[in-house]
Amino acid sequence: MPASPPHATDRDVKRHRRSVSDARAAVLIVLDRLDRSQDTLDTVLDETAALMTDLSRRDRALFNQLVYGVLRWRLRLDAVVAAYADRPLKKISPSILNILRIGLYQILFMDRIPASAAVNTAVNLARSGRAAKAAGFVNALLRSALREPGRFALPDAVTTPVDHTAVAKSFPRWLMSRWIDRIGLADTERLCDAINAIPPITLRCNRLKNSPMELVDALKDQAEGVATVDGVAGAVNLIRPRCPIPEMKAFVDGRFAVQDAAAQLVSLLLAPQPGETVLDACAGLGGKTTHLAQLMNNRGTVVALDRAAAKLARLEKDAHRLGVSMVRTRRGDLNRPLDPEALPRFDRILLDAPCSGLGVLRRNPDAKWSSRKKDVARFAARQVRFLDHLAPLVNKEGVLVFAVCSMEPEENTGVIETFLKNHPNFAITGPRTIEEKTVVPFLDPDGFLRTFPHIHHMDGFFAARFKRIC
Repeated sequence: MPASPPHATDRDVKRHRRSVSDARAAVLIVLDRLDRSQDTLDTVLDETAALMTDLSRRDRALFNQLVYGVLRWRLRLDAVVAAYADRPLKKISPSILNILRIGLYQILFMDRIPASAAVNTAVNLARSGRAAKAAGFVNALLRSALREPGRFALPDAVTTPVDHTAVAKSFPRWLMSRWIDRIGLADTERLCDAINAIPPITLRCNRLKNSPMELVDALKDQAEGVATVDGVAGAVNLIRPRCPIPEMKAFVDGRFAVQDAAAQLVSLLLAPQPGETVLDACAGLGGKTTHLAQLMNNRGTVVALDRAAAKLARLEKDAHRLGVSMVRTRRGDLNRPLDPEALPRFDRILLDAPCSGLGVLRRNPDAKWSSRKKDVARFAARQVRFLDHLAPLVNKEGVLVFAVCSMEPEENTGVIETFLKNHPNFAITGPRTIEEKTVVPFLDPDGFLRTFPHIHHMDGFFAARFKRIC
């Protein structure tokens, strides 16, 4: 195969001032940007959004399907490439490898696109990207995959169950090994299937402005399906919306926020009451912050703490859209102890801590390939540190909720055990003391909130609720 050219640089992308008119070219821009940076998919999609303005509604749907599909199935696609390539994957230009992934995803996973069209468009992508010499390689490999499908075979399921599951379900081998050891092969396969399925867009009804049924009625013409989520009052699933969510009148009017049902359960577990003083200690963009304010009927104070000023600015804007007026933003870094003289004691504190994010892979498939085994322990140590710095700010008899979008023991019970050892003046609260009974069915025998994609059809979350007893 002729040598492939290197990636297009970020300067090349910035020179591309006009929006692209081809969905596959847009997909390649996004995948190449992900390869060149440590940014998340959400960040890259935000940065490249202006390039997509000329895509038709149909092409936008294709763009989304290809971006998320290629990222979900990348390991499986790479295994197919390896079966037909005349050299190791590391010898193939990353951009050409992305073109092959795009082509193979259409061939293997999309029934409505003719195989010939998938091959031809992949070849055209190679040529248009100044990789004309590699276009022949792309053409030959994809056509070989069509002619000789038997050349690709999964690892043996009996002798190498971890390798088989990793390739069959397209997950990192290290993650498959730990999940199979912990929950068994059958449940691991179910979990993988749930993560690989396209999730619904879940909304949180803003009860400050409407009821769930009023919201459903307002959105019924905006999507193919709208339905409330069983067991989580105020959560609404939106199936295949007919226009971008920011363009929906109900969104502009602040009648809902986009938030998974599992994330909504975390705020319900904290159960803030009107008139209280509450801290959202890692507020981010404010999804839970505004939910807390909503639960408090916009009465009292919610302090939204985050180290990133840009996130706090977006939080304030969204709070205004939702009609929330009792949020106060404050910059702060939980890696260091907080100044007790600068902050009040709080009735309730929520720590939605930075974590590995392995519970939200169905919405963030890029994290499959950026996460590493060592990250789990690193995040767990940070979570303990954050809890240690927040404990002095909880009023006596006050409540502290720790939450992560991770199902990994090190970031779940491991953190809890360390925190309780360090702070014997805190105790896990039982179901009878929780004001919001919606969360009770999601509690395990130890009183921890746990949700799983393959069981609850929502993101994988863990949360623990402590009470300061002295």
